[in-house]
Amino acid sequence: MNTETVSVTAKKRINTRYLVTSIVIFLLLLFYAIILFAPFYVILDYSITSNEELFVTQGFRWFPKKVSFEGYAMVFREDPWSDGIPTLVTGFFNTMWQTLLPLVVGLLVSGFSAFCFAKLRFPGKEKIFLVHIATMTMLVGVFGMSSYFFWQALGLSESVLPLILPGLFGGAGTVFFLRMYFESIGNEIIEAAKIDGAGIFRIYFSMVIPLAVPAFLTQFIFGFVGGYNSYAGPLLYLIGKPSEWPLQLVLSQILGIYTTGNFNTTCAAALMCMLPLIVIYIFLQKWFLEGIAVGGSKE
Repeated sequence: MNTETVSVTAKKRINTRYLVTSIVIFLLLLFYAIILFAPFYVILDYSITSNEELFVTQGFRWFPKKVSFEGYAMVFREDPWSDGIPTLVTGFFNTMWQTLLPLVVGLLVSGFSAFCFAKLRFPGKEKIFLVHIATMTMLVGVFGMSSYFFWQALGLSESVLPLILPGLFGGAGTVFFLRMYFESIGNEIIEAAKIDGAGIFRIYFSMVIPLAVPAFLTQFIFGFVGGYNSYAGPLLYLIGKPSEWPLQLVLSQILGIYTTGNFNTTCAAALMCMLPLIVIYIFLQKWFLEGIAVGGSKE
């Protein structure tokens, strides 16, 4: 057997091995995707099925015999706390302003802090950064009651301010992520801006932020999902103010009422609460993936 024949045989073996490996990986990912989306499909299926069919049908079925939107209508029509505006809608808008205000301001503050750590020189920079990052190791839940007593001493324990004010100062995790991203930006761009007379704030807002849009959008998605799903904080500070309840508290109350005998209503309410997150990810996934890829590496 000559050398050429051996080379062709080896290439065929490599191609066969690669093909088999690719098929196995594809099947594993497909199986994982099915497991991941199965609960979502069940919620969708139940939400468009009438209660009568759900009680009559025994066992699992793929599709409802007749599509029904009575579950969605029930969420708005049978709302015992509605004063003209469905509480699900009120909770959604409460969630938006309670989440977006500290999130946007906190992102700008965290970004500026990360920019200073990445591109500026000042005494003790590395030590200060280590202390800053060390706060990430602290268990947030441990400070739950102490935080409540702190806000109670200030007379703010029964307001929305404890949910908003801390977020205005940014977060250590966001600073850590953005600093890695900013370090991938060439120093010559910053130096050229300084030579042209641009100050720190102008460089940050006019140059750094536009260059780091994917990183900011990535952190925005993480922060928005966390704020959107926040439950313990609002339960602690807003329990006596239903008019300011965010979506998760409203959803919890709706699910508590319709748990027995109205599975389509509970699934419809849960699905409507998930839709904003799904829409945001669909529209921002390109920049989200880019921000994760670049933020996780350094030049």
